[in-house]
Amino acid sequence: MREGVSMFTQFYSVPINQRGQELLDRGTPLFPLEIYYRDVHQYIGNEITAHWHKELEIFVLEKGEVRVSGVDYYFDLEAGDAYLINSNILHGVSCLTNDSCVYRSIVFDSTIISGTQGSIFDILYMKSFLENGTPIRIFKVGTQQGNLKIVSEFNRAYAACEKKYVGYEFHVRDALSQILLRIYDERKSHLSRTSTQQENRMKKMILWIDKHYNEQITVALLANIVGIGVRECQRYFSNLLQVSPIQYVTRRRITAAAELLLATNISVTEIGMDCGFKSSSYFTKQFKVIMGLTPRKYRNLYQRYCEN
Repeated sequence: MREGVSMFTQFYSVPINQRGQELLDRGTPLFPLEIYYRDVHQYIGNEITAHWHKELEIFVLEKGEVRVSGVDYYFDLEAGDAYLINSNILHGVSCLTNDSCVYRSIVFDSTIISGTQGSIFDILYMKSFLENGTPIRIFKVGTQQGNLKIVSEFNRAYAACEKKYVGYEFHVRDALSQILLRIYDERKSHLSRTSTQQENRMKKMILWIDKHYNEQITVALLANIVGIGVRECQRYFSNLLQVSPIQYVTRRRITAAAELLLATNISVTEIGMDCGFKSSSYFTKQFKVIMGLTPRKYRNLYQRYCEN
């Protein structure tokens, strides 16, 4: 996770609901799928913070280098590499370079492939993958020919979603089904879905921080919330986010402050206090370290841009 001056407009964030899941509508109820084309640097703090969603996601890195992290694992991706993330798997993405880290992704509900609940596609394939499949599957394009096929099918689905011609949904469903079938046939994965307890603990701590980031927080307090020791708590955050628990809390406060700076006219001092900083000068210092600008400069540069 890199900190420092960013040349990119940072205004995206990951909204979550009360259960800590990502809170975004995907497509329509009839076709619950959404495509994205963004630079990771455009997210507040230059990273897609740890989150989870019930939908599956296929992510292809177009430019740059990023690290995708989960509980007890991380993978570094280069341009052309991709990953598929399973349902409700905790993950985050951070840049490994100050240059552009552009990606495309498709986030889709499993019903796109499975169709009606109880169908053969649902029971034999989709449900099996959701419950027992790998939490994350990495596709290093330069290592296996099969990975090129995966990315090729992704490109076919993505292009169809962009054009939205009559019947494009059939082609999207077919391409995504081909990806799942290829993974299913391989019968191998980078990881097995066995870290449920650790993942649930990490989710609980992140969710608690989201609700209480403006309060005084210690590592011991976080550890006590999930019934683990201080050292284990530190290891959880180090493995998933490559930061200490307190560094994560600080970044979460900065994310909240950045959102308020763009969405409201509340004074900088008041925003700092509301987000858990005890002093205006410390808030300004930490904001500049993470965002590359002082709070006032950040607001002046980007508030009007976001309103438009």
